[in-house]
Amino acid sequence: MLKRILIITGILIVGIASFSLLNMPSEVDTAVANKEEPEPFSTKERELHVSTLNTVTEKIHEKYGDLEFAVSSNSEIELNVKVKENEEYFYSVKKDIESIAKNVIKSSTLKDYTVIVERMDLSLISEEAENANKELLHLASSLMEGLKHNDVFGNINTEYQKSITIQTSIKGSDKDAHKLAMEIDETVNEILHSKKLNSVSNIYSYKIKILNSKGEVVN
Repeated sequence: MLKRILIITGILIVGIASFSLLNMPSEVDTAVANKEEPEPFSTKERELHVSTLNTVTEKIHEKYGDLEFAVSSNSEIELNVKVKENEEYFYSVKKDIESIAKNVIKSSTLKDYTVIVERMDLSLISEEAENANKELLHLASSLMEGLKHNDVFGNINTEYQKSITIQTSIKGSDKDAHKLAMEIDETVNEILHSKKLNSVSNIYSYKIKILNSKGEVVN
């Protein structure tokens, strides 16, 4: 069951209840994200990092199913939750969201991160970012629709014009796991090259990665 679209720019996990959220980071956020995490930052560490952000997103969704928000981290050792809501509602949930995030990260690789919950300033989103957002929403919704009946399909992580990562419940990395992964890979390729995605720019630039339940690439 798909609960969200995950878009990584630096590392950004976006929670949505519908396809209406402007989920690209603002120009300010992009500048922070491009600083990247301190090196060395191994593949395994990055997977654990993203997994934790993913869990924060899930836990917030469990309690606030209709909330539109973005969860991200930066090189300042901060975990940011940006909420797209009116001021009154934002302040009514701010402390609870902060508590949820702190409980998730306290035993994770992000345990030393400071949790910051703030309102999303939509006035800072550029036209370029908004157009990219629309493309990604169209791409992600098409992939969701095409994969929704696949029993092992979990979530989609998308890095703009770079990669599409499909998280699954596939166990292990043996031949059977590879077969399941390649079936998803084939479906994704069919969707990418269908007429419905003609409007998506640089479609050939996306590298497809299928991950098993442990976060290992199996395609």
